[in-house]
This record gives sequence, structure tokens and C-alpha cells, in this order.
Amino acid sequence: MRNASLRLIAFALSCALAAGCAPVRYYQALSGKQIPQREPAPIVEQGQPAPAHQTVATYGDGLRLARIHKHDEQAFGIVDRKNRVVIPIGYQHIIDRGADGFGAIGLQSLRSFDRQGRQTATTLFERELNFVNGQAVAIIKPPGGDADAERYGVIDTDGKTVVPFDYRRIFERHTQSRPTVSWYLVERDVSTAGEPKRYRTGLLDARGRTVLPIEYFDISPNVDVEGLDEGWAMLFEREHRSVAVNFLSGVRMPRAGGSFYGRTVGYSTLLNPEPETLNQYQKMQYRKANPARYRLELFDTRGRLVYDQRDIEVTWDLKGLIAVSRAGKFALLDAQGRPLSEFVYDAVTDFGGGQALMERDGTKVCIDAADPAGTQRAARQCRKATTLKNKNDHERAPSGFPAVYPRYGG
Repeated sequence: MRNASLRLIAFALSCALAAGCAPVRYYQALSGKQIPQREPAPIVEQGQPAPAHQTVATYGDGLRLARIHKHDEQAFGIVDRKNRVVIPIGYQHIIDRGADGFGAIGLQSLRSFDRQGRQTATTLFERELNFVNGQAVAIIKPPGGDADAERYGVIDTDGKTVVPFDYRRIFERHTQSRPTVSWYLVERDVSTAGEPKRYRTGLLDARGRTVLPIEYFDISPNVDVEGLDEGWAMLFEREHRSVAVNFLSGVRMPRAGGSFYGRTVGYSTLLNPEPETLNQYQKMQYRKANPARYRLELFDTRGRLVYDQRDIEVTWDLKGLIAVSRAGKFALLDAQGRPLSEFVYDAVTDFGGGQALMERDGTKVCIDAADPAGTQRAARQCRKATTLKNKNDHERAPSGFPAVYPRYGG
């Protein structure tokens, strides 16, 4: 028995060292137990008696929209007045199209049925549909085609095409401050006949409208995605060089790079770089003896300088507030770069929605971007504020989107 245990441990260790065993199998090797896999809700086929279900909607011809739950997942189908399944209960979404029947969206399919449950059309997708904000990136491929033949588009929960299937890649993006607003990075081959392939990127909004044309090497990498809701995007006009542009106002920043802080773009300039004459060890010792000091400049969406402060150590975007530190003390700015406090606080806690809990000499106070600069409220008055997912949550100053975006061509 002891030898068997030693062999089991040796096998588990060899898996870990070789990185050849998945975590599940590693756990099984150590414990001898099987991890239960989540099973999807079973599909109830046409003509079968309907299982226990919830009636979501009733239609005039006696048909009902049925929903069943399993493992926090739900599946939909259509049931008749005799409690027989008309459209299999196993779809993510069912769309009532009146006399034209029903549409049904599965994990990897979009199907059409008449009102007797006969299937009239089918579109199959290459990957599972993951709906975010009522829309999903979908992939189609001609029979026998390879990966280069794949075409990306976006559909909604009604089965309608929001973004046509004209793209080589589509990536959905949303920010932490407004997770209910989707943006789409799209990629397409822009080469002409006989040329080598040239892939370029553009940006669309959630209605499929062009925000930035397809002419850039890349747009807004993940680290800077938070600027999208205020119109900021990082454009790579050359392969490894970016510039910040506001596609709502049309402003192009005069310098390359930049970082997004709420409604502003910031540039940090190192004030005390290590002398180039030092070797690597000396540079390391210099950095230990001389903590980095920066000049922080913040520009608004019109390109105006709204904040210019030297000797800044670190900067954080707090979703409606900007925290900055100097000489070990913290101060707060609002999303427009307006100072809300002096550099007097020892710690800061982000509460979302433009609120922060600040601590000084053991005493905590609440600072709210909606209050006049210098206002401090009792710590208990800070309320959690994230998104509008729940009716009791709130979001400050939601931003709207214009009907037409100014074209930015560089």
C-alpha cells in the first residue's frame, strides 16, 4: 500500500514537472477522486411530453414559450396546449416571428421553424455563441474551408445581423466603468489583387457603425481600453508606435503614447532618469537611492492641458476619480483632472461611482467627485456604486454617443 502511494505521488509530481497533466487530472492523481463535470440542460426533442417548466409567454395559437433551468443555466423551447414539445427545449433564445414562425438560437446555430415545429432554415457557427450585452460575435465558414475562410460578424438575440460577416477577426470590448456598452475591434485584409496580405484594424460601436476606419495596425490594446467610453482610442498608425485620438471630438494628441485616466489622457515624464554613463549595477543602485519622480500632465477630450504636477510618484484610475501620490501622501482628482484634495492622505480605497474612502492619521472620510473640491463627508456616507446591473446600483454621469462620428484619417 505504501509503495502504491509513493507511485501515485511520483506520478503526480512528474505531471507537474512536465506540465503535461491538466489540473483536473493532477487533482485526481493525488486524491483518487473524480471531479464532477457540469452537464448542460438536456434537450427535450419535438413530440415528447414537456418536462416541468416555466411558461414565459403564451401565444394566440395555443403555443407557449417554455423555460427549464439546470445548474444556473436555462434553455428555451415551444410547447403546445397538449403539453407536447413543438420546438426542442434546448435553445439560448427563441424569437416569435408571427406568421413566419420562430427563430431559435442554440449554442452554435441559428434556426428557423414554422409554427408546426418544422425546421425551415439553419445557419451553423464555428464556435459557441457567447452573448454580451444582447449581442454575440459569430463565425461562419464555407464547407471544406480552412481558418483563412472564416468570416466574423455579430448577431443579436433576435437573430439579426448587427455587424455583417465581412471580417477576418472581431473582438468585443467593454470597460469596467460601463460594462453594458460594447465596442468591436474588427480586422480585415485591405490588400488589392496580387499584393501580399495586409491586415488592418478598425472600430465599430454596438450598432455596427464605423467609429474608426479600417486602416490601423491596432487600436486600443487591453491595458488602455478604459478610454473608449469617453472617445479615447490608442491608434497604431505604425506597427509599434501609437498616438491617442479622441474620436468624439476629433482631437489628436501631439505626442505618441499616453494613458487613459477617466475622461483624460495623461503623460508621465520621468524627471530623474539614471545617467546613461552608469553601468547596469550602478543604475540599479541609483534607482534604489533615488525613487522615481514624474511630471504628470492630463489633457481633456478637447486636447486642453487641465493638470500639470511635478514630483508625482504613482497614478491610479479609480473609475471616476484619479489618485496620485507624492512623498508618500495621496491626493484625489476627478475624471476631468480637477484637484479634489491636497496631498495629505495615507491610504485610499476605491468605492466606484466617483467615490473614495480616504484615511489620514487613522481617521477615514469619504470624498465624492460630485461634491465641491475640499469637501469631506463621513466615511459611512460612501456607498458602493458600480453599474446598472441591479436596480439598487447607480452610475454617475452616464455619457451619450453622437449619431455621427467624425472620421479620423491621421
